[in-house]
Amino acid sequence: MPRNWNVIAEAEDCIYKPDDFRRAMYQIVCQQCLYLRNPQQAVAYRLIAQYKSHFAEALDLMGLKLVHNAAREYCVVTQRVARHQPMTLQQTLFLLALRQAYHVRANAGDLTSMGDAYYSIPDFEELYRELTGRDLQATGMSALRDALREVQRHGLAREEKAPEGDPQPFVIAILPGIADVLDEEAINLFGANLKATLIGVATTSTEVEEDEEMQP
Repeated sequence: MPRNWNVIAEAEDCIYKPDDFRRAMYQIVCQQCLYLRNPQQAVAYRLIAQYKSHFAEALDLMGLKLVHNAAREYCVVTQRVARHQPMTLQQTLFLLALRQAYHVRANAGDLTSMGDAYYSIPDFEELYRELTGRDLQATGMSALRDALREVQRHGLAREEKAPEGDPQPFVIAILPGIADVLDEEAINLFGANLKATLIGVATTSTEVEEDEEMQP
């Protein structure tokens, strides 16, 4: 890999400027998943796909791995080394539920040509409840929308307009990048952290119940 992007940009057949490479690098590190179909990500995606080996080497220096899915036209960065990324229990459960929901659709062969999995709000709520034992909308529809906005920033899922005549305010689209971001290794790590968190929550709840029982 050249020491900087200028060397690549100055090649005779390169139509990009050094800052184009820097912007693309910044964008994929910050957003994690880039899709050609997203107008705000298309330029960065094309650049990274064309100069994949250079970006892969640069990302490797940061402890990141570049994954490029040419068939479904997206690229993803995943972690090569474990990093502490504090998340609430609710955020962790939501991500795991999205990944499980995608797995269910994929196993059933029920994905779009670009690899998206669609869920109605009631269907996703039911899966979430079965997986976690919790009510997804305990605090209202805004909680679901906030959670979706958060994962949309990383290209994992988003809300889309419901079909005409559908009483739902929107449907949930789970994007294919989630299968790369939350691969088996990541899920195992999530599982270990989640188990430790749940044990802590259960212990605290038990102590509270015991204290309440002991009170006159």
